Amino acid sequence: MSRPSDKQTLIADYAAGIIDADALGELERSLRVDAEFRRAFIEYLNLDSALSDLAALSDAEFDAINSEHAPTPETPVVLPWSAWQPFGILAGLAAAVLLVVGIVWFKPTAEPQSTAAAVTVEVISLDAAQLAGVDQTVRVGDWIEWNRIRLESGAIQVRLDNGVVLDLSGPLDGTLESSMRLRLAHGRLNADVGESGQGFTVVTDHGEIIDLGTRFGVDVSDDEASVAVFDGEVKVDSQGNSKIGRPLNVFEGEGVRLRKGRKPRRLSAVWLSQGPFGLSASNASSIVLNVTDNAATDGFHRFYGILSGGMREGTIAYTTHASTPRPDVVWRAAEGEEFPAELLGADVVCPFHVDRQEQSLTISLQLAGSADVYVMHDRRRQPAAWLQNGFQKTEWTLRSGPWRPVSPLAQGIEPDQAGDLYVQYSVWKKRVDAASNVELGPPQTDGDRGNKAMYGIAVKGIPGL
Repeated sequence: MSRPSDKQTLIADYAAGIIDADALGELERSLRVDAEFRRAFIEYLNLDSALSDLAALSDAEFDAINSEHAPTPETPVVLPWSAWQPFGILAGLAAAVLLVVGIVWFKPTAEPQSTAAAVTVEVISLDAAQLAGVDQTVRVGDWIEWNRIRLESGAIQVRLDNGVVLDLSGPLDGTLESSMRLRLAHGRLNADVGESGQGFTVVTDHGEIIDLGTRFGVDVSDDEASVAVFDGEVKVDSQGNSKIGRPLNVFEGEGVRLRKGRKPRRLSAVWLSQGPFGLSASNASSIVLNVTDNAATDGFHRFYGILSGGMREGTIAYTTHASTPRPDVVWRAAEGEEFPAELLGADVVCPFHVDRQEQSLTISLQLAGSADVYVMHDRRRQPAAWLQNGFQKTEWTLRSGPWRPVSPLAQGIEPDQAGDLYVQYSVWKKRVDAASNVELGPPQTDGDRGNKAMYGIAVKGIPGL
């Protein structure tokens, strides 16, 4: 397949409305000096408009043009006005384009103006950030004027003039249309909106994400946009299909995948950054490729949080019901013991603690290679058959907490020396020799619906196996 030339790319970007100021200047210069290029420019816009007009026709109108008025040997073709209308539009468009080209051709050479006013942002942090189109050295603490955002690599955190904080990870391409609206063509961001920025909107080709007072992440690729909510709530308005219906409200601990012309779908696995929860800048090092379950998908949008290499003292244990993984319920070594060395650096998969009483649950872990899979099991509960038959019990123990005294789960637990309440777990292990799917069963199958903890999950890759 031949690659488009630079000039073809200029025309395509102009027609799509994504051309930047530098490229617009190059387009104008080419139109002034190259007659062949001006001809190609007009032909492209004519074709683009014709395709748009034909795409807007109903099936009945399209069939009428192509079959009802088909020529016969006896009867000449006479198309009605409705059939000629798109071509009349084209004629008008061609005239308008010629006028635009004339204006561009003869206008004085001057620096092109941005289509939207720049937004003042404060640089909070930089991590090997490579910014394109910025004609100054950017340092932490600087205030810069931003409209088009092109982050080739690395990460940058900025605060807008309305208090909205954006964590941007490259490669990323977007446009700050105002301090309340960011158009994201591709890339990954986390937004901490706060009260003053409520209503902040991220626009993608697949839908709009409108803040309702929250912290959320958006990841846009070529074919879809993913949205995960870490605190509060967002409204998602899908694009391209009138049958999708009303906007969808997405709450903390939930995630959806957007694709133009389709209903939002559940985003079942979200790779989390360490520290303040947000989309991880990269999940390339994770041995866990995906996590799914057998839950009914209609109206169910909770995600499994994954911390790549995050298993250690103080790591979060669960994604709780209608909430992000709680930072106050974490994994700790047994009292008076060291954290098991073999578990350190494993990927942590945070299940939903609300599933602790499910008796038909199946969780599927898709692994990239050989690994040890660990299940942390509440010692107060009888191990299910799938755990006893498929895993080996180790000598290690862990605990999770501290749990609030009002929690039914904490009833009957003796406080530790500091007066805190922790659930005690046995650790079970299974060796997986190659890339595969590993299925975990329900937390209990014996009818015991008492207040026992949901099991925990960790996976550690085995180099060279």
